[in-house]
Amino acid sequence: MSFSKTTAISLDHSGYTRAVLDLTMRLAEVIFTAGAGAEDATAAMIALTRAYGLKGTDANITHTTITLTQEDALTHESIIRSRNVKYRTLDYSKLTATSELIADIIEKPIEVAEARKILATIVSSKPQVPKQWRRIGWSLVGAGAAVLIGAGPTVIIAAFVATWIIDWITSVLDHRQVPLFYQTVVGGAIGPIIAAIVRLIDPTANPSLVVVATIIMLLAGVTTFGAVHDTLSGFYLTGTARMVEALLITAGLVTGVSGSALFLARFGLLLEIDSNPIVTLAVLPVLLVAAIVIVIGFALAVQVPWRAFWVVCVLGALAEFLFVAALAGGFGLVGSSAASALGVGLLAAVTARIVRTPPLVIMVTALVPLVPGLTLFRGLLMLSEGDINGLLSLLTAAGIAMALAAGALLSQYIVQIVWGPARRLQRRFVGPLMALPVRLGRDSTKRI
Repeated sequence: MSFSKTTAISLDHSGYTRAVLDLTMRLAEVIFTAGAGAEDATAAMIALTRAYGLKGTDANITHTTITLTQEDALTHESIIRSRNVKYRTLDYSKLTATSELIADIIEKPIEVAEARKILATIVSSKPQVPKQWRRIGWSLVGAGAAVLIGAGPTVIIAAFVATWIIDWITSVLDHRQVPLFYQTVVGGAIGPIIAAIVRLIDPTANPSLVVVATIIMLLAGVTTFGAVHDTLSGFYLTGTARMVEALLITAGLVTGVSGSALFLARFGLLLEIDSNPIVTLAVLPVLLVAAIVIVIGFALAVQVPWRAFWVVCVLGALAEFLFVAALAGGFGLVGSSAASALGVGLLAAVTARIVRTPPLVIMVTALVPLVPGLTLFRGLLMLSEGDINGLLSLLTAAGIAMALAAGALLSQYIVQIVWGPARRLQRRFVGPLMALPVRLGRDSTKRI
C-alpha cells in the first residue's frame, strides 16, 4: 500500500514537472523567436521553473534549439525537453505581451493550464499592425534612409516605392519557403533597377542613393545587435550563428546589387554605388526628421506596442542628435555610436517602466538609424571587387555594431546595478536582462 501511494505521488509529480517544463519552453520560444536574446530566454526559463517550485533546472539555448533539463527529486530521473526554433521574426507586440505574462507568473504563479490558455491567446491573436501597414513601415525606413543620406524628392519617392516592392517580393518568396540568402539576392537586385529608372526620369538626381536606401532598409532588421548581445553575454555559439546569418544576408545583397548593376551596364546604364552623406550640425534638423521617420517605419514593421511609439520617436531623435554632436566633437564613428547608445540606453531603462515595455524594444528601435548597414555593405562590395580596403570598412562596421550593442548593454548594467533588481539566476549569466520587464528595487525577493 505504501509502495503504491509513493508510486502515485511520483507519477503525479512527474506529470506536473513535465507540464511546467512544457509551458516554460513555450514561453521562452515565443520571446526568443520574437527578438529576445539567448540570455533573456534562458533567464526566463530558470526563473519560471523556480516560481513553480522546480529546483536544479538547467536551461540552454543555441541558435535553433531550446533545451530544458530537470532532475526529478523523488525518482532522480532526468526529464529533458527540447524544441527546435523553426522561425524567427521580429514581433515586439508579442514579445512585450509574453514578457509581461512571464513577469506575472514569476511574481504570482498561476495554474499551468490557465497560463497556457493565455499564451495561446497571445500567439494566435491578430497582428497589432495589418500586413499592408507593416509594408508601408518598411517603405518609410527606406524613404527616411534616403533623407538621412542627402537624397532629393525624386530619390526619396523612388526609395519608398523600391522598398515597398522589395518587401512584397521577399514576403512572397518567404511564403514559398525560399532560403533567406536568395530572398536578399532578389531584394538587392531591385535597387539598381529602380535607380536606373530614376536616372531616365530625372537625369539630375543621384540614383545611387536609391540603392543605398534599399540596402539600409534590408539591413535594418538584421540581427547584428542580437549577435553582439549574445556574444558579450557568453552565448558564443548563438552569437556566432547570428553573426554568420547577418553576414550571409549582406553577402546576398552584394550578389544581388552587383549582378543587377552588371546586367544594366550591358544596356549602357552604368551605376556607381556611391554616397557620402554630410553629417554636420548645420543639417541636424533634417537628420532628426529623417531619424524619426525611420524609427516610425521600423516601429510599424516590427509592431512596437502603441503605448511606446512616442518614446521610441523621442529617443530615436535623441540618438541621432547625440551621434552628430559626438561626431562633431571628434569622437569618430565608433566612439560617437557608443556615446549615443549609452545615452539612449540609460533613458530607455527609465522610459521602459513608464510605458511598460521591455528595454530591448525601445533601444533597438531607437538605434536603427545608426545601424552600420551602408558601411558593412561597402566593405563586402569592395572585397568582391578585389579591393583590400574593404577590410577597413568591415572593421569599421564591426566596430560600430559592437559599440552600439556594448553601449546599450553597459547602460542596462548601470541601471540594474543602481536599482538592484533581485535576479535569482545562475552565476553563468553575465549580461543584464533586456527583453523582460525588470522590476527595479531592492525590497522584493520575487522579482526578475
